[in-house]
Amino acid sequence: MRDENQKQLNEIPGRERYYRFILNNMHEAIMVIDRNYRVDDVNKTACKMYKKQRGELIGRYCYEVSHMYDRPCSEMGLQCPLHRAFKTGLPVKALHRHKLTDGTSVWEDILASPLKDDKGRIIYIIEAMRDVTELLKMHQRLQETLKGTIHSLATVVEMRDPYTAGHQRRVSQLACAIATEMGLSKEQTEGIKIAGLLHDIGKISVPAEILSKPGRLSESEFSIIKEHPQVGHDILKDIKFEWPIAQIILQHHERMDGSGYPKGLSGEDILLEARILGVADTVEAMSSHRPYRPALGIDKALEEIQQNKGVLYDPKVVDACVKLFVEKGFKLK
Repeated sequence: MRDENQKQLNEIPGRERYYRFILNNMHEAIMVIDRNYRVDDVNKTACKMYKKQRGELIGRYCYEVSHMYDRPCSEMGLQCPLHRAFKTGLPVKALHRHKLTDGTSVWEDILASPLKDDKGRIIYIIEAMRDVTELLKMHQRLQETLKGTIHSLATVVEMRDPYTAGHQRRVSQLACAIATEMGLSKEQTEGIKIAGLLHDIGKISVPAEILSKPGRLSESEFSIIKEHPQVGHDILKDIKFEWPIAQIILQHHERMDGSGYPKGLSGEDILLEARILGVADTVEAMSSHRPYRPALGIDKALEEIQQNKGVLYDPKVVDACVKLFVEKGFKLK
């Protein structure tokens, strides 16, 4: 098939030069892969990416070029966009790390597109690749900056309220464990982690004498405390998180029967992440020391959420939380 195609190209050298010009001026690295996973053609961008001359790449196996493997990725139990494209006949997108012979590696955003003949048979896979190594590094740096900012914001709240130092971190820890126990995705759990670390940021608007008051709060003082979810929401609402952090924080004191605050939401009108955070917040607060009372202990906290399961707290969240402590030996750190 390759010889036949080459013969046809030789018959129209002008058109071949035209296509070669287009191919070599594409920003994406292009590799043409046959059904035996051999490289049939490449453009200049691919040569530059792999630090090889065109003649050094053509005829070699793609898995040898990309990964320095001695057999196809699919035979090694690895995900292979080319194999999937050959198998399904559909374009496949993927993110892969490719090793280079000089010991370095690049991350590539790949689109593997089947090329079919007039009978619908796949004869080649056109693999278009874009080097996203620097973009991923930049994303990682931004993620590290975000993490540092989040921890700094959490520290600000705890510095104003020494009695709850570590509270947000422990709530985040427990909320993530509950989310994992419930089978939530890593992405959703990451959002819960961030919301947990920041859920009391609105307390920076509460006077320090109220936060550290040793006696029972008056009705007016408690009304000020109850403003912290809204304040937290307003502080964070314009930050473009990947998750609805501001809304989770706004709702973490809402309760299943509508008796919570600030909006009086009920049932599934409350975000699942907020329902998880609400249980974690209650358990951590009850089991820890507060200015107005000594620590009640984890047993009392678990008794509280079980007694109010389905009334104040989401039943599935309560069950996951209790299972963590009773069956799996989870401990707040």
